[in-house]
Amino acid sequence: MATGAELGYQTNASAVQMAQTIFGDGVTVVGANYTGDNRSSAIYSNGDALAPGATPGDSGVILSTGRANHFTRSGGDPNRSGSTSTNTSGQNNNSDFNAAAGTNTYDASYLDVSFTVDDPTVTQMTMQFVFSSEEYPEFQNSVYQDFVGVWVNGAQVDLAVGNGDADPGNVNSTNNENLFLNNANDDYNTEMDGLTVTMTLTMNIVPGIVNTIRIGVADVSDSSYDSNLLIAADSVQTDVVANADSATLFPTGQTTIDVLSNDQNGSGGTLTITHLNGIAVSAGDIVTLNTGQTVQLNADGTITVFGDGDTEDFNFTYGVDNGTNNDTGFVNVSSIPCFVAGTMIKTPKGEKRVESLRLGELVETRDDGAQPLRWIGRRTVEAQGDFAPIRIRAGTFGQDRDLLVSPQHRMLIQDSLAELLFGEDEVLVAAKDLINDHSITRSPGERVTYVHLMFDTHQVIYSEGLATESFLPGPQTTDLFEQPVLDEICAIFPELDPATGNGYSPAARRTLRSFEAQLLLADPKAA
Repeated sequence: MATGAELGYQTNASAVQMAQTIFGDGVTVVGANYTGDNRSSAIYSNGDALAPGATPGDSGVILSTGRANHFTRSGGDPNRSGSTSTNTSGQNNNSDFNAAAGTNTYDASYLDVSFTVDDPTVTQMTMQFVFSSEEYPEFQNSVYQDFVGVWVNGAQVDLAVGNGDADPGNVNSTNNENLFLNNANDDYNTEMDGLTVTMTLTMNIVPGIVNTIRIGVADVSDSSYDSNLLIAADSVQTDVVANADSATLFPTGQTTIDVLSNDQNGSGGTLTITHLNGIAVSAGDIVTLNTGQTVQLNADGTITVFGDGDTEDFNFTYGVDNGTNNDTGFVNVSSIPCFVAGTMIKTPKGEKRVESLRLGELVETRDDGAQPLRWIGRRTVEAQGDFAPIRIRAGTFGQDRDLLVSPQHRMLIQDSLAELLFGEDEVLVAAKDLINDHSITRSPGERVTYVHLMFDTHQVIYSEGLATESFLPGPQTTDLFEQPVLDEICAIFPELDPATGNGYSPAARRTLRSFEAQLLLADPKAA
């Protein structure tokens, strides 16, 4: 149990002082303005010593829908009230916050900063933060979704987890629960009932121009119950950017992930993992997640995730440092890519339901004509949460009918921007990375049967008229399947090394990581 102790609060800090506090290497502040009650913002200090786990860094900036210095108490129990509300004169019904929330917002406290990028080749920037709120736990599933809003050059920036929102509905004790900290028992030195672990936003920026960013927090649907955004000092920077990673895991298996391989490292120092889900670690340490899985840091800088027997999607964070700067990255762990039963697959004899296909049956492919099916797998799971299938509505990519696929299933995207960015005009993008909350959405239900199709080589086939991938065995194959299924696949493909994925064909097209997909989809013509 923590003991109440006041952080240092510089409540008279100017907008420029706050901007210079949170902006670090690789970016230069040009100007800044603050909008909100003058008691709702501050530069905080002494976070590591007095409020470990409740602040994203030892110092930084706090923006609040109440009073910034009400984040902590001066002594005794740190969390004495379940409904802290402070009447302030923050901005009501700001158009950006209203549009993002889809309703009225109140007591907004936000910082507008203009800045330039120091390196003309850099196009990514990051920010580390903690969201805390009195809306937990009573209103985490209500309309009162106080939230963090960040806009870069006018475009809203989403989290790389869940529905993309930093609010009580997206991160709580049941949704993305590994990222949530419950403070009902005074475990953390803050008056807030609930808070997140240190999280990150990865943002696209433009070198050679003056960029703008709006960072803030607002009450939603009413002005009651305080919420706070804490931003770590020097964390808005371009030197170290921990891009989100995705992996697949069989419930009782294990998978090893090289999370550092796609991270941006501007200064060239050695990247070292320092934390797993907010807990300081060194090589060999194991952290148990709220969802039950365990995560181990390996001596070579990779991490291994061990299943706990549950069939579920989950996520966690890791901290990375290059000796000069640090960042936090997300790891999203999901099921294997597959079709939903009922999906119509194009064959030489016309379209057939995927569950009716048989081994040896011919299926039309984009590159090699009709090809025989070599392996078919099936699994039925609960269609809830992150395990729910993704619905791509008719017409989104020109297809005539809705398509349902697993979140990891990749779609073939054709776009001239892909050639400019990646050197290829056709790329494969995971369905979960295409979600836009209108034409591509999660589709929860009761139960769903997923079907996996595998050919002699990785293929692009047609499902509901849309070009999609077949199953591609990778380094995680041994972690995805129980031994009898693995033996079946290896008997069909004896040259396949299930430990590495070697011995099978390469991917039919370049496969984009989550952050690459976001670069592509920032162009409205791409999706």
